[in-house]
Amino acid sequence: MKSILQDDPDVCFLCGLPACGDPLDWHHIFGGALRSKSEKYGLKVRLHHWECHIFGPESAHQSGETAAFLHRAAQEAAMKKYGWNEEDFRREFYKNHL
Repeated sequence: MKSILQDDPDVCFLCGLPACGDPLDWHHIFGGALRSKSEKYGLKVRLHHWECHIFGPESAHQSGETAAFLHRAAQEAAMKKYGWNEEDFRREFYKNHL
């Protein structure tokens, strides 16, 4: 499924820039055991591999603040798209991030 958070998959969700030498990866916002649910519900975004996804100081995998921002954005998008309330979201993803 395509992302429900991002209309343009050719730019980075965090910085808004195109690939420009740093390729774009799909980042599944809820990883690990919840990765398949992130895919199923479209809770994924495109991020620059080096700077915004994996290695940069403010990247999704290095910064708790960035991860929390993405979790909140994904929960809000899922609740709006699927008509869920906080309990519905918690039932699928085990935690309320709002």
